Amino acid sequence: MTEAALTADRHPHPDQTGRPTLRQTWPIHGRQALQLLGSYVVITAFFVGLGMLITGPLDGSFVVHTDERVARSFADNRTPTWNDASSIGSMLAETWVKVLVTAIVAGALLLSRRRWREPLVICVALILEAASFITVTFLVGRNRPDVARLDTSPVGSSFPSGHVAAAAAYSAIAVVVFWLTRNRIARMSITVACVAIPIIVALARMYRGMHYLSDVSFGAILGVTAVVMTALILRPPPLPLTPETNSGDRHGVRAG
Repeated sequence: MTEAALTADRHPHPDQTGRPTLRQTWPIHGRQALQLLGSYVVITAFFVGLGMLITGPLDGSFVVHTDERVARSFADNRTPTWNDASSIGSMLAETWVKVLVTAIVAGALLLSRRRWREPLVICVALILEAASFITVTFLVGRNRPDVARLDTSPVGSSFPSGHVAAAAAYSAIAVVVFWLTRNRIARMSITVACVAIPIIVALARMYRGMHYLSDVSFGAILGVTAVVMTALILRPPPLPLTPETNSGDRHGVRAG
């Protein structure tokens, strides 16, 4: 890509108001669409393979025995207080919650930044995670833990945890924050939140008898992988090296 093209991507030709039009900031074209499709295929194939391994050759192994022991331990140590707390923790990644959070954050970014890249990173990461999860859980079909369950689910398969994968996909918000600001407090705050939420959701889902330890572990990896692939594909192109760019870097200013 030429220097002129890179600059145009960062600073598209403005409309009569002096701002780039939303259409000019759209970052998904043929190449990016194919890369996202390829990412879906690779992620899905990898996690289907893992799931088949756990439900096949590794059935009865140390991994599965550990899963069962952890599931029984959570079920045997339930209390009314933790039942209520785990319900809240699980709710952090319910479908309606993650859709609402994604819509609010993406909408706010679109209105404030007047461009598509950052909102799409958040939305596409969640879509990629959800599409991969649905396919994997359907093909693997692992039974849920054989303990009393505190929730119901329209999805009967246990591997991987869709709640934890969705919670990990919230880290796309952290990616956008790191792109837009070098403020340490903002970066630290979003990092802590994006680490804490998947852990809370994972503990809640195991406590409530909905998933094994391996389910939530690989769910987190799936969610993070979807975010990383989306961010790499939709990342802003690098700015050409100019005296102005170097001056901005020295003063901690992030372009774009």
